[in-house]
Amino acid sequence: MPHQYNAVVSDARTVWIEGPVGKLEAALRAATSPRGAVVLAHPHPLYGGTLHNPVIFHADRELNRAGLTTLRFNFRGVEGSDGFHDDGRGEIGDVAAVAGWAATLAPAVPLILVGYSFGSRCSIAHATADRTVAGVVAIGLPVRIWAFEDLPSLGRPLSVVQGTKDEFGSIEEVKAVIERAVPAGRLYEVDGASHLFPGRTKEAASRVVEAVEDILQDLGGSAS
Repeated sequence: MPHQYNAVVSDARTVWIEGPVGKLEAALRAATSPRGAVVLAHPHPLYGGTLHNPVIFHADRELNRAGLTTLRFNFRGVEGSDGFHDDGRGEIGDVAAVAGWAATLAPAVPLILVGYSFGSRCSIAHATADRTVAGVVAIGLPVRIWAFEDLPSLGRPLSVVQGTKDEFGSIEEVKAVIERAVPAGRLYEVDGASHLFPGRTKEAASRVVEAVEDILQDLGGSAS
């Protein structure tokens, strides 16, 4: 029986998290008796990515409505976050800092990372090293930019939400990459959508929620 969503979304509260090079700006929606905690990492900072990205924003709201505590944040050098862009190297440490902070909020429930494009690269890299992460959802996996050679070492559920016209990774290319993950990744398609999901942000967000629910089901953490 599917989980029944809450009628109310919690207000987002700005919080500041100590990162590797200073404070990271984040928005927290705390759920009462959360079923899980989700950290959401935005797309590439040099191309307009922030925690206000429409797909990240709507996924955050709907995940909170589904009874999860959510935390979306700005990478170093973005808006209120300290530091400077580090081409995806130091940003893995940003994910680590935010994930560690989120884990203290809800220590008894699964912690899932949701990363969009650049954010997916950083989230997967962190999850490979941090065994406390229960699973990863990637949005717009940019397999034409990064090889994702660490996927065989992930060892946790991986889901990918991908537009069928994504210019940074076709469905066939993404399937070939996520089949290397152990266990093999799941694919959630958004038909006809490109990388930024123009006009389809809420649909993409719904697929993210579906992917997270499936991971919770895999972990035995989905409420009926």
